[in-house]
Amino acid sequence: MAEIIEIVDRKKIREIGFVHFMSISTFSASMGYCGMCFGWRMAHELWGAPAIIGEFFGACALLLYILILVRYIQKWKLDFDTVRAEWNSPTKINFFGTFNVSTVLLAAVTAPYNYTLACIFWYAGMILIMVFSWILLKHWLYDDQILRTVTPAWLLAVLGPITIPVAGNVLKQPGFHDISVFCVAIGIILGIPVIALLFTHSIFAKHMPDSVQPSLMILMAPFGMGYITYTSTFQPDTFTQLFINAGIFMFWPVVLKILHVMKTSDFRMSWWACSFPTMAFVNGLLHYCQDYPVIWVKILSGGLLLFGTGLILYLSFKTLNAVFNRTLWKLY
Repeated sequence: MAEIIEIVDRKKIREIGFVHFMSISTFSASMGYCGMCFGWRMAHELWGAPAIIGEFFGACALLLYILILVRYIQKWKLDFDTVRAEWNSPTKINFFGTFNVSTVLLAAVTAPYNYTLACIFWYAGMILIMVFSWILLKHWLYDDQILRTVTPAWLLAVLGPITIPVAGNVLKQPGFHDISVFCVAIGIILGIPVIALLFTHSIFAKHMPDSVQPSLMILMAPFGMGYITYTSTFQPDTFTQLFINAGIFMFWPVVLKILHVMKTSDFRMSWWACSFPTMAFVNGLLHYCQDYPVIWVKILSGGLLLFGTGLILYLSFKTLNAVFNRTLWKLY
């Protein structure tokens, strides 16, 4: 943050206002609410939870997406140098994937209400995700990489493609099955080495700042979204059971570490990075509960749905509190 203030004249910052500090990763908030929408829709289907809960969270996701998009376009117009610096940053460029993923997720949110709008979101999101994933892959292969620049956000290149079938299998556009198979293949091929790299970095590299550590929850997203994508494209099988159970094993140390960071440090907007991955894993468990309705899966999936909802509502409260106190810019 200090580097940005040194580069840009303070008078210019005052003229531009809050959007100078706003990060593209703010779209994580919309992603989190999309995840809550899907989770509570599943809870309605499985246990008869009030349908309005999921639809309310879906409306919040769409509203947040529009508000953040308008503000970021404003930043693009008024402070393009900062946007370009964010794109050129080896650590921040990955978070442009949050815009792409939130776009494709909104296709599933809006599908029950407006099929045409959902298709627009899906095609736009699919194109953005694939182009962005190719750009990142080219960057990894062609440019020298430094271990300290490796962050959990690298998984967004994997998470993006495996979210495409979530809405694609609902909309059933021409060729959707082939697209889904293609996306599952990308998730498997890229997911395994990137997750291994992130574990290596977490164990042997320099300790990540507390403001970034909640993004470790991104490690859980491929297990949840991967289960949903794989089973909706093919069928539940032993492989998917292994997949979701590996996620259950990993979930507890990751979430305990993140909760410790949240308890011992001040709130930052970067904490929103843990919102969708949490709900992605919860949604994977809910689908697992639908496929294998045994008592322990029901208890675990229901409990984690409440946990994920509470986490996002807590992040929302802290964010709204900063908005009302006009201190939101300090949290980036």
